[in-house]
Amino acid sequence: FTRMIRMLFILLIFSFFQAVETMAQCPPFDSISKVNITKKISFAGSDSAKLAIMLSYRNVMIKCRFKKDSTYAWLIKKIGTTYYYSGNSSEALPYFQEYINFYRTGVNKSIVTDNGVIDSYYFISMIYDGVNNVVEKRKATDSCIIISERSAVPYNPSCIRCLSERIQYFYDIGEYKLCINDAEKCEKAAKEYLKTAIYPGEIDLGQSAIKQSFHWRINALIALYRFLEVEKLLANKAVDYAKAGSKDYLALTYTQLASVLETENKYEESLADLKLALKLYKENKNNFSCKQTLNKIGQNIYFNHFKDYDKAIVCFKDALLFVNHNFDLNKEDSIESLSIYGGIANIFIEKGLFDSGFYYFRRAMSFVKKGADINYILNSSQDEFSRIKKIEYLSDLLINYSNAYKKKYKATGEAKELAEAILFYTKVDKFLARINVSQYEQDSRLSWRKDARRLYENAIEACYLVKNSEKAFYFFERSRATLLNIQLAEQNWLAKRDISELDYVKKEMVLINASINELPENAKKRIVLRDSLSKATDKLYNLEQSIKIHYPLYYQNLDTFVMTIPELRNKLLADHHAVFEIFSGDSCIYSLLVTDKNAVINKIDKPDFETTANRYTAYLSDHNVLNKDFGGFIKTAHHLYELVLQNNQVPQGRIIISPDGYYFPFESLITNSNQQNPVYFILDHAVSYTYSVRFLFNNFGSSETVSAGNFLGVAPVNYAPRFHLPELTGSDLSLNNIERIIGKARILLAQDASKENFLRQFRTYKIAQLYTHSSDSSERNEPVIYFNDSAVYLSELLPESKPVTELIVLSACETSNGQLYQGEGVFSFNRAFAALGIPSSISNIWSIDSKSTFAITESFYKYLADGLTLDVALQKAKLEYMSGDEEENQLPYYWAAAVLVGKSDPIPLQKPFPWAWLFFGAGLLGGLYAFMRIVKNYQKRAIPTPDTKETAS
Repeated sequence: FTRMIRMLFILLIFSFFQAVETMAQCPPFDSISKVNITKKISFAGSDSAKLAIMLSYRNVMIKCRFKKDSTYAWLIKKIGTTYYYSGNSSEALPYFQEYINFYRTGVNKSIVTDNGVIDSYYFISMIYDGVNNVVEKRKATDSCIIISERSAVPYNPSCIRCLSERIQYFYDIGEYKLCINDAEKCEKAAKEYLKTAIYPGEIDLGQSAIKQSFHWRINALIALYRFLEVEKLLANKAVDYAKAGSKDYLALTYTQLASVLETENKYEESLADLKLALKLYKENKNNFSCKQTLNKIGQNIYFNHFKDYDKAIVCFKDALLFVNHNFDLNKEDSIESLSIYGGIANIFIEKGLFDSGFYYFRRAMSFVKKGADINYILNSSQDEFSRIKKIEYLSDLLINYSNAYKKKYKATGEAKELAEAILFYTKVDKFLARINVSQYEQDSRLSWRKDARRLYENAIEACYLVKNSEKAFYFFERSRATLLNIQLAEQNWLAKRDISELDYVKKEMVLINASINELPENAKKRIVLRDSLSKATDKLYNLEQSIKIHYPLYYQNLDTFVMTIPELRNKLLADHHAVFEIFSGDSCIYSLLVTDKNAVINKIDKPDFETTANRYTAYLSDHNVLNKDFGGFIKTAHHLYELVLQNNQVPQGRIIISPDGYYFPFESLITNSNQQNPVYFILDHAVSYTYSVRFLFNNFGSSETVSAGNFLGVAPVNYAPRFHLPELTGSDLSLNNIERIIGKARILLAQDASKENFLRQFRTYKIAQLYTHSSDSSERNEPVIYFNDSAVYLSELLPESKPVTELIVLSACETSNGQLYQGEGVFSFNRAFAALGIPSSISNIWSIDSKSTFAITESFYKYLADGLTLDVALQKAKLEYMSGDEEENQLPYYWAAAVLVGKSDPIPLQKPFPWAWLFFGAGLLGGLYAFMRIVKNYQKRAIPTPDTKETAS
């Protein structure tokens, strides 16, 4: 023990003298300053010499245990910057990270500047870009922008550069709405930055950022099909650029105007603008843009429109002659080459030269990665997708590759080619689903869904050619309401706190948008509100990103639900008799009928279908026309029946219809050709509709809210004068009648039927009934429902909490209507309530008659209260109305408008406690008891008392 004490003492003495020696070697603290270090490195010639000086200072500061102050922070950032500009990025990274850590810890936050942190994140993003690490680059870019916007220096040049990078990234991955948001921010930031810019480099940065962000915004608007906005924004740009002598941006303007002209079918004018752009790019020796423009001419004009394959291939080959010399555009150049080789492949396929076509497809795929084939691409990770520029080029290539097998089958008749086509359609669908799920913004998702329609149309045609109903069902389902199913799945998965946070920001955005729409175009307040909207958009994006990080496995498998026909029969046709689906493509319409015994896919003549369906709904929605030409209606309704079902026998009973796009009522189709005695489809079939079969298998149960009762009835009756709406006479009386049928009901009439009351209460009742006015369009270009004091717009329905509501009945005009989004369906009020988690709705396809609506609705609740399924209850209610004394009741205008969409299961109602019966029973028992007492007393008096003496003897 004594020896151990002696050793410790010697060690302490040694450490003391070493520390003294070290301190003796350390320079005075004041001698290490930014000024002294700057002076020393100013005399050093090379970057390596400067680094040697700075690193020696850093080592001294660490060795001498100087306090890490602002000088130290400045020094490590300087070291990182010097390493970066000397081409040694890997050495630079830890210094920028150390600088940022001072900011993150908070304790040493005061020793760094906001500008320094913003610059450091920018350099980190560039370092990760150099090693193709998109995930870490995105994190650094996002942090750079967020900190810049929070700080007092929102117009930092590094932030402007990061915004420019993120604009392109969002465009490349198809996040067009976010691209527009960042482009507007970048343009504004660059304009503010130019106010203080002095040096030529600063001025050039600001001016370039303004022009680039403007044109990326135009590209995104084109991708979202917002062509009127594009025309308005580009109106005077060509003149301005021509005056300024800015050839590249003038050429870009002509290219974007050409895209607008294409949508107007002005292909000659579009071609002229593209040729003019090409001439300007050549004069400016912009090889990459020349290549890009020739590709557009070849693909969009000669191949897609004029079908002039020889001229198209000349354009493609000429495009490949332009060699890109700009290193920064290498990724863009590769994906452009992919598109060009894909275009060449398409030409050979069209000419029937399949070997050459597939050779060029393989050449195209090699631009994703050397040696890559279709299986490599389809099995790539999400991170690898995010590295690809213009991912729509890749999706087009994959769809065209799959189509090539179908075309080869048509040319050769070999069944194996069609099998290959169907296999690749399935794989490409999964590829597109992964892209779609990873996207954040609904408009971007809808744009991708529209583009995917081409895949589904070709895939369904392939299934039709081989009569593969099983696989056809898969593609029918994949072609519709995918986003709705994703929304419902997210509600079931996400925590209540996540939903509340998302809902809060979305509400904020809705309110801001509403305020913007109420202001004139040139109002100054619009600028302030647009800034607020931009910040809310960023907030929502960041929140969505953090949620996806918390649930990575869930989001990777979010859109993988697949149901087979055997499962459909087992789960759905156990209590239904048929499922009928329609797919409306660009060139053909297909139908699929599934019963418990067979599944049949048919092809429908598109022009005949569309003409007949339009004529059919025109008759139905106008009682005067229907009454005047009832014979014409009968012919139209019967022809549509034959056209759609094509002699396929639909079993009597309950049938589910999954339309594609707008609804038309199957109930009023006429199944026979007897003009004198027409038979309506409704006589033998109880019909319900659905967004997709998958929708019916979502989990709609709610464990969060306790039901307040069976029924909430809402009838404003009168409306605020500014709406100019007529009084809805009789709606209050009808609700009172329904209340007597249903029980446990609450009725909101007149002033109580307010927007706030409805939105606050409808979620807590099993059934919500609305008697009111509505429209499928409004000043906001979206459907609207009116209440006594205000109105609810479609965008205002947000999933605050999961409702207990099982059915909402929208007894108002056109509540089934809204904007049609190909690949998703009609965005109507019934769909919006479905997205909240309400499984069933009844809504109207056209403007309805009040008297017939009240009668049918009351009858419907009578049958529902008897325990019938919703579809059968609605069928019986309509048949009961049709059997009325008035001949007019037979006209489908009065009874066919209301359609049931969603689940059709019966709704078990809470029975009110039978107080009346209880009191009646108690009274009856009391009376019976009293009666028995009276009888007993009477009997006692009637029996004689025996003589005691006689008894004794």
